[in-house]
Order: sequence, then structure tokens, then C-alpha cells
Amino acid sequence: MKLALYSKSLILITTALIIILCLPSQAEARAWSERKLDKTILKIDSDLTRKRWASVIKRSEKAIPECIARYSEHHKMCIVMLRNINQSYEETRRFNPDNAQIKAAYTLSSEVFGKTHSTTIKARDYYYKYLIFTEDYAAAIPLVIEIIDLELAGAHDEYRLMQRYNQLYALEGLTENWPAEEAALTKVLQLSEEVLGKDSMEFKAAAEALAHNYCIQTKYHEFFQLINQENLQVDCFGRSNS
Repeated sequence: MKLALYSKSLILITTALIIILCLPSQAEARAWSERKLDKTILKIDSDLTRKRWASVIKRSEKAIPECIARYSEHHKMCIVMLRNINQSYEETRRFNPDNAQIKAAYTLSSEVFGKTHSTTIKARDYYYKYLIFTEDYAAAIPLVIEIIDLELAGAHDEYRLMQRYNQLYALEGLTENWPAEEAALTKVLQLSEEVLGKDSMEFKAAAEALAHNYCIQTKYHEFFQLINQENLQVDCFGRSNS
């Protein structure tokens, strides 16, 4: 009799345990309410104001999946959360360890807000810094080209354009794309002459870099034409021009 009761109790306990294990947890089963999401966003805004960067990251990381589930990854609120995470890492001089979020913040904000929106500009700048830090120079080139195109279509500030073409020439050189480096250097040379004059260090540096580029590409006619025209002392064929 006692054995039968024990066996029956064991069966009931085992069944109960199976049911408990098979049921989703309360956290898994219940999505956030709209009110909870709104309250979390307000707390994140407060953390941003008080520069509580660790708290911004923690709250935003929890809120993003809920935001995407309720709306979509293209919703402005969700994109701003990504921006807040990246901003908080940058404020503490770190890169977001989830590099997919760095790229997503840029691509999504570019699509939804537009390329000239402040959120996109910040996301693009952070993504660019990350690519340079990780030495992914080829991926950084389209970002610089995009910035140049925006500047050409907007303020058309020649000094800023010169700086951007300088960035572009450096990246093209690092990827050993010599024709593209030549094109960028030609623009640097032109803009440095227009903005600062031929006597400037910027013009001379651009001219010398372009001469080296001609030498690498075995464009000897262009090489000698440039060094004679600008009176440059640039090494090619293992000796300097004198």
C-alpha cells in the first residue's frame, strides 16, 4: 500500500516538473507593454542627460529587441536606441563590441533619416572611426566618397573638400589602388593651389605625393613633367631628380 502511494506521488511530482520545464518563463512569455517601453525610453533619456553611459547601454540593449518586435528595426525609435548605445561607448572612448550594431546604426539611419541628418552624420563618423581602427580601409573609402559628394552638393567648402580628398588619397594608397589615389591627389593639388597657394606646404606635399604615384604607375612622362614644372626633388629609379 505504502509502495503504491509512493509510486503515485513520484509520478505526480515528475509530471509537475515536466510541465514546469516545458512552460516558458514569465519573462519569455510576456512581451513588454507599450507603457513599459515608454517608461524605459524616458529612463534612457534621463541617463543620457546625466551622462550615465553604462546605464544607457544596459537599458538600451534590453529595450531594442522589444522595440523591434513592437515596430521594426527601421522604426526611428529603434534606430535612436542604436545611436544611444554607440554614443555611450564613444563617450567612454570605447568601440561597441557588437560591431554589427555600429554598421546597422549607420545604414538604417541613412535609409530612414537621410544622409544629411545629424543621427546619420554621427553614426557615419563612428562607423568610419571603427573601420580605421580595425584597418578595414577598403570599407572606409565609400564613406569618405559619400561625405565628399554631400559637401559638393551642399556648402562646397573648398578647404573641407581638400581635407576630405586628402583622406581619400591616403585610403586609396593604403589599399594600393594607384589610379584612384592619383585621381584624389589631383584634386588635392588643385584645391590646395586654389585655397592656400603654390607656396603652401599642403601644395608641395600633394605635388610630391602625386610624383611618387606617377613613378609607381610608371607614368614617367607625367612624372618628369610635374617635377620639372614644380621644381621638385623626388626620388624615382633609385635616385632623386637634380
